Amino acid sequence: MNKTKISWTKVTWNPVHGCTRVSEGCRHCYAEALSLRYGWTHKPWTKQNEQENVRMMPHKLNDPYKLKEPSRIFVNSMSDLFHPLIPIDYRKEVFRVMRENPHHTFQVLTKRPELAAEWPAREWTPNIWMGASVEDFRVLHRLDSLRKCHSYTRFVSAEPLIGAWPTNVNLAGIHWMIVGGESGKDFRPMPHAWARDIRDTCQRYRVAYFFKQSAAYRTELGTSLKHEDGSFHEWHQFPDEMIDPQPAEPHRFTCE
Repeated sequence: MNKTKISWTKVTWNPVHGCTRVSEGCRHCYAEALSLRYGWTHKPWTKQNEQENVRMMPHKLNDPYKLKEPSRIFVNSMSDLFHPLIPIDYRKEVFRVMRENPHHTFQVLTKRPELAAEWPAREWTPNIWMGASVEDFRVLHRLDSLRKCHSYTRFVSAEPLIGAWPTNVNLAGIHWMIVGGESGKDFRPMPHAWARDIRDTCQRYRVAYFFKQSAAYRTELGTSLKHEDGSFHEWHQFPDEMIDPQPAEPHRFTCE
């Protein structure tokens, strides 16, 4: 397990490594870039190469037992627990580990919520949160699949947010929203107006809102949201911690 700079979690746990691109949000995938840079995989994360790239890491299954302090754990930051190449029996083992560590909160994030929706209700416990990545309006259908999941807490990662959402999006059954811009040398811009529209929708549905970062050349830059009046505030809400936004210093990464 590794400590991480990702502000909405504490550590990452990767019992699987490797994935396959499925939508535009994957175009500049940080996990793929890291894996290719360090030689953990050797070919682009395309459908053609997925048999070689997606690997089970059973030696990491016991890692959560070693972490004594209750923590938020991002599951498979370098993969997707609901990738179709992951054997059902292995996925069950990952869920068993999560259930046996109720003092931790496991944050599972997928771009394949239709498969997560089929996962049996008996496999879920309150400490296992299920999330779906929704980078723009073209994949809003993932919200409907996420709502069908049997998880107690359901969340959305609108990161990288590469397009505006309609203002009438239905967030019923969603408990938490993470919004963030793309990072890296080829990042696509994210006007803060897009993030504000999602914030307003969250407030209508009483969904916790977490603004992670602006679009920038490096991760975790511009971590406060520019409000309509020009002020900046940090929004770091969680489903169980609906704190008020906190005033912050202005920054230059808003892309208006």
